Amino acid sequence: MNEIRLFEYLHPDSAAIRRTVFMEEQGFSNEFDETDGKALHLVLYKNGKAAATARMFTENSGKSYHLGRIAVLKEYRGMHLGAEIVTAMCEKARQLGAEKCELSAQCRVKEFYKALGFTEVGEIYYDEFCPHIYMEELL
Repeated sequence: MNEIRLFEYLHPDSAAIRRTVFMEEQGFSNEFDETDGKALHLVLYKNGKAAATARMFTENSGKSYHLGRIAVLKEYRGMHLGAEIVTAMCEKARQLGAEKCELSAQCRVKEFYKALGFTEVGEIYYDEFCPHIYMEELL
């Protein structure tokens, strides 16, 4: 059974998942930033164990929410947990009155976000060493 918990701070379970996925697996070094202090953090628990995480924040009084740091631990991939947590964030943004969700997708997973209703906007750019594309979904 899956449970998604929402935190107004960077929960240790969220930090551990991000450290494992983004720093240890993917080699990013700038994982934690000042945005963590103003974001809502979601952690998805599968059978009581932290399996996935993400964060969401607004910079325009709630008209849109930026989704990010979406990560699923390797042993839980292929179970649709990423889709579940992205859908939960978009629903939360909708409840908060947002008109759209936006994110910066690693290009290698943009098809995943397209399948969830996001569309590409703009040009490819690099975050550290990795190509990304801005994507958005109207709510």
